Amino acid sequence: MKLSVGKIAFPIEFDNGDKDVIYFNPNDPDLATRLMGSRKRIDEKINAIKSEDFELLNDGSVEIPKDMESFSEMTDEQHEALVKKAEQMTKVMEETKNIIYEELNFAFDSDISSVVFKHCSPFAVVNGEYFISQFLTAITPEIQKYATKASTDMEKKMSKHLNKYTK
Repeated sequence: MKLSVGKIAFPIEFDNGDKDVIYFNPNDPDLATRLMGSRKRIDEKINAIKSEDFELLNDGSVEIPKDMESFSEMTDEQHEALVKKAEQMTKVMEETKNIIYEELNFAFDSDISSVVFKHCSPFAVVNGEYFISQFLTAITPEIQKYATKASTDMEKKMSKHLNKYTK
């Protein structure tokens, strides 16, 4: 038995000329549900990894503590403590990024993160907008286009079959 899961190729062209493809089923009615659930799980996981030492911002980045601003006036001991804190901040940022990757892959039922974010982090600011927002803004009309077409096609098929019984 062979079953089709309806995954379609969506070509992506990056502004550096690189081209790639992501695959997912835009007609999957659970896509929207998984995206909404992913958003909730992302928030929950990010809250679980928040540290008392850091303020995790809405964009997934970490607020730079005030004590990092006067680096040149620090003692060696303060430098070491600052380096340790910076390493912790980097770990939190990495964990946050991985959560985003995991949840987007789950929502789209495909490994899209390795393609979409191969040139920059989801939180990279490009043209005044987070890269993850650019992706979601670009893919949403594609999903809507396919969903509308699928709905129209189904209505035609249903109408055709129902007309046999209503005449």
